[in-house]
Amino acid sequence: MSPGNRPCRRGRSPGIGADRIRGAAIITALLVVALATSVVATLFLRMSVTTRSVENRLALSQVRWIERAAVDWAKVILRTDGMASAVDHLGEPWAVPVAETRLDETVTAGARIGDDSRPGSLTGQMIDMQGRLNLVAILGTGQVSAPHLTAARQLFALLDLPDSLVDAVLARLMRSQPRVVEGRSLPPLEAPLVRLDDLLSLPGFDPAIVARLEPFVTVIPFTPGAPLPSVVNLNTAPAEVIAAVVPTLELSGARRFVERRERSVFRSLEEASQQMNGQPVLSPLLAGVGSSYFLLRGMVRFDRVEVVSETLLSRASGKIEIVWQQRL
Repeated sequence: MSPGNRPCRRGRSPGIGADRIRGAAIITALLVVALATSVVATLFLRMSVTTRSVENRLALSQVRWIERAAVDWAKVILRTDGMASAVDHLGEPWAVPVAETRLDETVTAGARIGDDSRPGSLTGQMIDMQGRLNLVAILGTGQVSAPHLTAARQLFALLDLPDSLVDAVLARLMRSQPRVVEGRSLPPLEAPLVRLDDLLSLPGFDPAIVARLEPFVTVIPFTPGAPLPSVVNLNTAPAEVIAAVVPTLELSGARRFVERRERSVFRSLEEASQQMNGQPVLSPLLAGVGSSYFLLRGMVRFDRVEVVSETLLSRASGKIEIVWQQRL
C-alpha cells in the first residue's frame, strides 16, 4: 500500500490535553486561594480574640480601680459620720443610695477601650447591718446568750419559720468554737460563720428561706479590735427585728414605732422607749442607737464588664476596716 493510501491513525487531539492541564491549574489555584483565605481568616480570628481579651482585661482592671475608689469613698463617709455623732439613722449621708451615675474620664484615668465603648458608671448603697439581728451574737463570747437566743426565736416565729432553724444555727455556732478535751485545747470542728449564705449548709435552710431572712438577720463574725455586733440599732431596724429584741412589744406596736421614727431620731434608749407602747425598759445588751458595721453593695460598669460586689466595713475607734469582700 502506497504511503498516500495508508490510513490515518486516530489519536488524541492536542487541544484536549491542553484543556485538561488548564483545568487542573485552575483547580490548583482555587485550592491555593481557599487555603490562603482560610489561613488569613484564622489569623484574623485569633487576632480578634486576642484583642478582645486584652480589652476585657483593661476594662476589668478599670472596674477593680473604680471598686477600690468606691470603698475609699465609703470609708470617708463613715469616718466623717462617726466623728460627728455616735447616733446612726436613715437620714444620714451614708444611707442615701447612689443612683446609676456616669463617671467622668478623670475617674477612670482617661482610659477608653474604643470610640464606641460604654463609659464607666457606678451605682450602690450602704446598709446598716446592725439594723438586723446578728445570729453570731447568740454565741458571741463562747457562751450562749439567753437574750439573743430568745430574740432569735421570737424573730423566726414572727417570720413563720420553725424554731428548729434556730437550733440548727446554735449547733453550728457551737461547732465553730474551740474545744477542750481532757485538758487539751482542740481546734473547732467547723469554720465560723462569715456570711449569711453560710446558713445554706445547715439542715432546714434553703435559698428561699435565706432570702426571706436576709432583710432581718445577718452574720457578722467577731473581728479583733472591733466590738461584737450584738446590738440592734433601733433607728434603722425593721419592725420585726424591733419586736424581737423588745419582748414586751408586739409587732403592731413596733410598726407604729417605725412610723414615728420617720419624724424623729432617737439619740438614746430612753428617747426610743418613750415612743413605744408601755415605755419598756430597753436592754443595752440587745438594743442601741448607733452602729459599727455597714455593708457597701454596688455595681460597676465599664465597657463590656459589669461587676456586682459587696464589702462589709467595720467602724471602731475612728478606723474603718474591711471585714470581707465578695463579688457576686
